Amino acid sequence: MKNIALVNIRIRMAPLSVSILTMAACTAYTPIHGIEATPGYDVRVRLTDKGAVDLVPRIGPRARQLQGTLKQVSDTSMVVVVRKVVREGGGEDTYEGQEISIPSQDIELAETSKTSVPRSILAAGGILASAFLIAKGAGDLSGGGSGKKPPPTR
Repeated sequence: MKNIALVNIRIRMAPLSVSILTMAACTAYTPIHGIEATPGYDVRVRLTDKGAVDLVPRIGPRARQLQGTLKQVSDTSMVVVVRKVVREGGGEDTYEGQEISIPSQDIELAETSKTSVPRSILAAGGILASAFLIAKGAGDLSGGGSGKKPPPTR
């Protein structure tokens, strides 16, 4: 009976582990400064309070962060093809490539995304370990993990 309870806990914890590892893995954001960003890269732009107000006519109220592809950058502004807007309180809206020019004074922080190899390897290992635990738990539930020989058949 103890084995079944332990297996049930393993089976419940495995999907949780996979989801946590997937969220934390693969992409890392690094701050960019000035005009060092290269057009074509994915960016995340956090707006100042003034920026959130200034961009209301183009993206609506309470926008805090924009995500998209950098189209153009200069010392006075950044043009982003927006895919997602994160609003105060955590709400998100998706966009289909709306170009937004953001003045530099409206940008609190601009970051570019890059694939993180260590995070990707960690996520893959976590997913494989979770899959193993699920498979082992399923085998234990069906009687395959008891270590006892099956009764003889006649």
